[in-house]
Amino acid sequence: MNNINPKIRLSVWDAVDNNVNNQPKSEQVDKQPPSTKNASTPRHVKVNMNDIANVSKKNPRKGGLCIKCCLAFLILLLIIAAGVVPAVVIIILKSDITTTTVATTTIACVSGLTATSSGACVNTQIDFNNCGSVGYVCSSNYTSCSGGLCSTTPAVMLSGAIGVPGFNSSISSIDDAITLVTLPLNITLFNYTTNNITVSSNGVICLGICSADYSNGNLSSSSFGGPTVFGFWDDLFITTGTSQAIYYAVSGTAPNRITTFEFYESSYASSTQYYHFQVIFYENLPNIVKCFYFDMSDGGASATIGIQASASGPSVTYSVDQANAVAYNTSLIFNTNTGTFTG
Repeated sequence: MNNINPKIRLSVWDAVDNNVNNQPKSEQVDKQPPSTKNASTPRHVKVNMNDIANVSKKNPRKGGLCIKCCLAFLILLLIIAAGVVPAVVIIILKSDITTTTVATTTIACVSGLTATSSGACVNTQIDFNNCGSVGYVCSSNYTSCSGGLCSTTPAVMLSGAIGVPGFNSSISSIDDAITLVTLPLNITLFNYTTNNITVSSNGVICLGICSADYSNGNLSSSSFGGPTVFGFWDDLFITTGTSQAIYYAVSGTAPNRITTFEFYESSYASSTQYYHFQVIFYENLPNIVKCFYFDMSDGGASATIGIQASASGPSVTYSVDQANAVAYNTSLIFNTNTGTFTG
């Protein structure tokens, strides 16, 4: 082969070349590289490393997800605000509506009592926490409110005490007097029932004929013509300008109401010689009466304590002219069903 003439070798390659160039154009097209428009054919892309370095490092999918989350959160806030804001507005409007002026109620108190802002009725002549006027409280240096002034004298014990008409010591001193009290309920003693009670300033309560007799004695007494309670029958005196008086009050609800009379008096001879006791009737315990004693100066040295049905009896006597017969916190219960007493 090396002995072939160069000219002949050239002519051979020329012939090959001419043969190729003389092929039909259709055949030449078939031999062209496949079109890049064919999706099934892999694309050959020339990538420059410098171009890769310039590509952003952010993931476009992650950025889109973040935006969606933010939008969802904003929408949620708008939904919540749509419910909360109207509710707040309604609450504000309601608060404005409900701050209306409350209608005031006029408190009607019986004569001798004054109404407080809380609706209670108090006696400013004897109430330690409303002494002289509503809201004025006596200091701890005093023991009572007497005649509307803070005092060191014994205090009235009865809550809601009402002064018996005619026995008001702020007007004048009282001696040997009787007065009628009409109660809102009946009292029964020795099987006699009434709501008209006569009170004597000398320590006596009568359901029938009564007397202001100051001279005590043995029972039965002809001075008293019906059922009578001699809580402390003696020559007692109500001193003016003090809390000394006779009070009463009805507490509880029917049929268990309690009627209490409180005697706060002094001796005729001395305004500081105190006689202070209560006589109590029970609605649900007819024919029963209780006497309870507080400050008793001589304990009964010149007094009669007991009960009687009429001027001729029967009667129950606890003591007559007996010193120290009753002391502080002494209680006596008289039972007119059995004609006995305990205490």
